[in-house]
Amino acid sequence: MKVTTTKTTPRASKTAQTPQEKRFDQAWQRVIEQQKENDSFRENIHAFSRDIHARIQDGEQAYMDAMHGACLHLLSFFNRRSLAQWQRETLMDWVTEYLETMQTNPFSCLDTEPIRQRLAQAMAATFPDSVSASGYPADDLSFGEYGSPTADEEDPFIEDMFQEWMAEFEETKTGGSGEEQDEAYTNQEFAHGFFEEQRAHEQQRLDESLALKHLMKSSSVNKLFRKVAGTLHPDKERDEAARQEKNRLMGELIQARNTNDIPRIFAFYAEYVGQSPLQELGKDLLSVTELLERQYLYLRELKERILDEDPLTGILYRRFHRKTPAATQRAINKHLKETQAHANALRAVPQDITSLNRLKPYLELRYEMLIQDSLFDI
Repeated sequence: MKVTTTKTTPRASKTAQTPQEKRFDQAWQRVIEQQKENDSFRENIHAFSRDIHARIQDGEQAYMDAMHGACLHLLSFFNRRSLAQWQRETLMDWVTEYLETMQTNPFSCLDTEPIRQRLAQAMAATFPDSVSASGYPADDLSFGEYGSPTADEEDPFIEDMFQEWMAEFEETKTGGSGEEQDEAYTNQEFAHGFFEEQRAHEQQRLDESLALKHLMKSSSVNKLFRKVAGTLHPDKERDEAARQEKNRLMGELIQARNTNDIPRIFAFYAEYVGQSPLQELGKDLLSVTELLERQYLYLRELKERILDEDPLTGILYRRFHRKTPAATQRAINKHLKETQAHANALRAVPQDITSLNRLKPYLELRYEMLIQDSLFDI
């Protein structure tokens, strides 16, 4: 609903603007335009992501359903006595991979508890020392190479690495080779420089925050706030709907004051009073101009982070957005085709793997792939 106010049309000043006033107007205009650009970009990516979500949801859910069925079928072979240890570990790694995919897929709404329970039982049989008393893997437990479990808190490699760091640190204090001392000194210099930079950044933020709070208490900004509040005061409205809308706007205005959001107060002033806030700033003009210039830089940086505000929205936009609608449609069609192919392959698992003899070639292939991956990681 549009709220009516006693808005007046600003008249052009007969006196030429001073350089300070021109600088303020430019900074203020850039903030307004960048905020509009950010709001438009945010609205566009959300609308785009909602559309993509609706178009691929059914295919993704069918893919997850097929994966869920494949997991349960594969786990039915785990207790077969003729399976070798490496085959059990490879089978467990296979199911774990599927389980992690289902748990991280935003379109999955399946109950994975039966799979988790059977996987915990499989772990208990394969790695009895790595399973908690409840029968479930420890919270920090993950599957390492070839399905072997590792726990960060108890990983001997992590513990050994920590001990090595401590030994190196002690050696730099007591002596050691020249190269080792030079390397340790370089690392200490880097760490010192990093922490000094962090402290300087935090001090700058503190100084800016204090300056902003001081500016919020100035007479000019208070005058701006009171003028907007007088224009938006709900008691002046007889219409109930208009009163409620002004109550909402007053809440936003007070929130802007409480959070030291001066650009937001300026926006209220320009929209509902109908004048540039420049006329009320007086001796605070330079401080406010500098604030607006920093706000503009912040808004430019914020635009680059808008895609990360909502993870799923950002993922869908980055994955499917193209320069033209036709290119976007081709990307969607390709994804749907690939998803359907994956789902069909998973639905074929219970039909193709009907016995241990049919399962073992799959396990051999996955085992070889795991070995190759481990060699590439070295």
